[in-house]
Amino acid sequence: MNSAKVLFIVRKIVVTATVAVCFCVPQVYAEALPDPLTLNQALSYATAGHPNLSLADAQLGFAVSRKLQVDTINNVDAYIELAPYAAIPSTGEDFTNDSYVRLSVSKTLYDFGYSNSLESSADEDISSQQLLASATRNQQYITIMQRYFNVLIADLHFSAVDEEMTSLYVKYDKLLERHSLGMISDDILMTAESIYRKAADRRKASEKNQFSSRQRLAIALNMPEDIPANLIRPQLPQLDHAIPELDDLFNKAMAGNLTIAALHHAVLADKAALEAADQEYGPTLLAGLEVNRYERELRGRNDASVGFSLRVPFANGNRTQAKTARIVSELSASQARHDQAKYALRQQLSDLVSRLEVLKFKRESDTQRLDSRAITVDKNRARYELEMQTTLGNSMAGYTEAEWLSAKNDFEVATIWAQIDTLMGKKLYQKQDD
Repeated sequence: MNSAKVLFIVRKIVVTATVAVCFCVPQVYAEALPDPLTLNQALSYATAGHPNLSLADAQLGFAVSRKLQVDTINNVDAYIELAPYAAIPSTGEDFTNDSYVRLSVSKTLYDFGYSNSLESSADEDISSQQLLASATRNQQYITIMQRYFNVLIADLHFSAVDEEMTSLYVKYDKLLERHSLGMISDDILMTAESIYRKAADRRKASEKNQFSSRQRLAIALNMPEDIPANLIRPQLPQLDHAIPELDDLFNKAMAGNLTIAALHHAVLADKAALEAADQEYGPTLLAGLEVNRYERELRGRNDASVGFSLRVPFANGNRTQAKTARIVSELSASQARHDQAKYALRQQLSDLVSRLEVLKFKRESDTQRLDSRAITVDKNRARYELEMQTTLGNSMAGYTEAEWLSAKNDFEVATIWAQIDTLMGKKLYQKQDD
């Protein structure tokens, strides 16, 4: 990567950061979320200026700035030296003007691999941070998906507990009427009331969870003051996907996983930094030019000089050993993090595939339960008018509960497939079309 390209990247990052700070935050609150909100619309916010993304971009900007700094190591150094002096010559004369002005230009021609190693380290660090920034956006994508589904689940759960409470209230109301006629005891009435009150408590808690889930979604969208009201339940083609073999998944993930690749580049960056540390106090070949203007002419003073110099250090006070020891420790830590990530990736994939198998079995049970509840509802609709309020209410409560459980299952399946895709290295945040 040449200096011009690096400079372009830095400028782009600086402009992006400036726009994010100065303009994006006000615009986020000025432009309301769509109503109703679709899943694709929500997922398009995975690339918005959320603090999680800004932090990842800042780390990338730091890596690019380090590359710029490295590129300046062997640049031309030039300075002008102004030296107003007054001197007493050895001949015993009075003070005489001994001032001079000097223009000096120098450049390192060759440092025997030191700057190349630094550049390699900086390049690898940039690659690592770019991949981590992409992984952060993928994680934001997953977070938004989960919180979108949580809102839908909260709404379905509220419908279920609302139906349950309504059914229990009808029962309690009938018992209250019978109690007034002396047909049932106080104990039976109090038990029914207690059951109804507990259902009412669950309904209130579920109602509050509706708001909390929407608040969490708004924060994930970087729109904390714009609470989404209506969400559309999406189609989920992932439900028909065949469950893959774990070994195939792992091999593909090892080749494409963004985090694994980022940590691999981090290891390479530390290896290159270690090489640079070994070469930092090595030989250096320089070229220099000096132009001088002296007020007093003396032998040995030159108006101009040009030449080369080779510096060969032979002692640096153990600075090389100290720096090398630190970088070796950093390299060991980088390698350990890389190995940990590979183990974690295998475990993640294993857990996700196992969960898909469990959810597949549960989905079949959920489908059967929904069909059974629907049949029960249809039968109870034809029953005697006096029984309809209680029997049909019980059936509706059972059906909405089954619908809630089925939706939880389906949404988890969709989320797991998205997680698997991100572990494979797919940049899901790049594929959203409103």
